Amino acid sequence: MRIGAKELLAGVSLELRAGELVAVVGPNGAGKSTLRRVLCGDTQPTSGEVWMNERPLAAWSLIERARVRAVLPQDSTLNFPFTAFEVVLMGRTPHVRGAESAHDYEIARAALAATEAEHLTERLYPTLSGGERQRVQLARVLAQIWEPPATGARYLLLDEPTSNLDLAHQHSTLASARRFARAGVGVLVIVHDLNLAAQYADRIVMLKDGRVVAAGTPAEVLTQAAIRATFDMPVLVTRHPALDCPLVVPTPEQR
Repeated sequence: MRIGAKELLAGVSLELRAGELVAVVGPNGAGKSTLRRVLCGDTQPTSGEVWMNERPLAAWSLIERARVRAVLPQDSTLNFPFTAFEVVLMGRTPHVRGAESAHDYEIARAALAATEAEHLTERLYPTLSGGERQRVQLARVLAQIWEPPATGARYLLLDEPTSNLDLAHQHSTLASARRFARAGVGVLVIVHDLNLAAQYADRIVMLKDGRVVAAGTPAEVLTQAAIRATFDMPVLVTRHPALDCPLVVPTPEQR
């Protein structure tokens, strides 16, 4: 993937399977958001091809894509005085013929509950905090692919969904994504926190300078050598004392 002479992604190959959560990690400028834009069709790759459910993504109409694949970008700008519920209900648009049904309303309420945002239902979206907006937007994309299609899998692409959230809601957000994965959805999450990736991901893809440094299970990817080479940060990697996953402890050199 190039823009002019600049190579943003080089030789990146990624498979997202139904029923798994894949975390993409890497330093700033590694190509994570570029990869997400290519995967969802916002950016056309200069080489290679993206396929979804055994069809080239380019062969899908926008409405077809929207019915089985939902995307949460880093920033979702909306300044109109819609309530949080109305924003979430927008996620049902690809499925609506005419007016929303009682079933669409039921799904919107369930999505708000899944993101622990029910209490925001009647609040005006522009009055919400950054973290509250992020949870409402997550509920919107969950509502978009809430039900499985007649054929094929569903996919959820989340670009730094925990960036504005407090500790509790970081974990509840990834727990919601994990539940969707267990329900048969292929979930890709771009995240900066390596320990969140270790706890919730089935597989991790580590990027640096637009290239894959390592890919595999959390234990295979989150090694001291790989993290040092990718982030230029010394770390100690040990077993989590309570969970079956690695625990990454930064050990910055004293200056």
